[in-house]
Amino acid sequence: MLSELPIKRIPLPTPFPVGDINSYLIISDPLTIIDPGPCYQPSEDLLYRFLKESGVELKDIKRIVITHGHADHYGMAGKIQRETGAEVLVRDREVEKLELTPGYIENKRRIMLTTGISGETLDMDGLYRGDVPFTHPIDKIKTYSGDCLLGFDNFEIRLLHTPGHSGGHTSLFWEEMGVLFSGDLLLPEITAIALIEYDPREKNLRCRSLAHMLKSMELVGAINPSLCLPGHGDPVSGPAALARSRIDFHKVRLDEIYSIVPMGRENAADPCSLSRVYYPNVKDLDIILAVIEVVAHLDYLADEGRIEEYIDEKGVSLFYRRLQ
Repeated sequence: MLSELPIKRIPLPTPFPVGDINSYLIISDPLTIIDPGPCYQPSEDLLYRFLKESGVELKDIKRIVITHGHADHYGMAGKIQRETGAEVLVRDREVEKLELTPGYIENKRRIMLTTGISGETLDMDGLYRGDVPFTHPIDKIKTYSGDCLLGFDNFEIRLLHTPGHSGGHTSLFWEEMGVLFSGDLLLPEITAIALIEYDPREKNLRCRSLAHMLKSMELVGAINPSLCLPGHGDPVSGPAALARSRIDFHKVRLDEIYSIVPMGRENAADPCSLSRVYYPNVKDLDIILAVIEVVAHLDYLADEGRIEEYIDEKGVSLFYRRLQ
């Protein structure tokens, strides 16, 4: 089906454990690229070679759409814009990630410290020091909000807000053709992590990323696309079934994490400690990802009323099960 559409999938290498990232070229006016990959020489070389072999010149690119503000997806956007003048389009909630504002970095550290993780552990990851390599500054960003339409010469693609993996994550839905560009919301080989973000409306300052992700998965089922073009991995036919399997996966994980939460307030444990129980063998940067995965599920369980939370004098969340 993809070969019949004006869409070119471009798998680009990345220096990250996730492997290749899929960039998509929509060959219609205005010529648009979705997620141009990291600012990483092997990726840049392959992208330029692919464009040349496709009969497209870099200067022909008029628009760059970023599904979310993670370096493997947007890193090259600023460089392409500087060379072509192309418009860079991203949801308003993602801009602070692209600009790495001091407030964004401060709040990112602040919410992670509520999990009981140490500052020394966070410093293993450059993001928490305000350092994101493999990116190029973007001179001008055009933002949008809500679910709006992206116009082409003879068709339109809807920009859907699908938070969970990122607060401003966008999926693109070409309804007429039943094609969903899912970014990192829905991936064929791995389950995207529900990354926590700062939300001052919550007493523990953490957004409810898992709840958002599950609702986004339900949206995939509701629109029922015939083809999913993910940010990583091969295209997926009938992706509603995959979305349902991801929902079921998280339901099982919720039960598993519930089972390791201690009984009684006097035994309450922080998310970092519980992550070491659930993931006993993780090390290096995976320690941070393990904490994020566990705390997103703990917040969901607390909101359901299955477990209790209190916040200690240091601002760290502690969770426990009520005694029967």
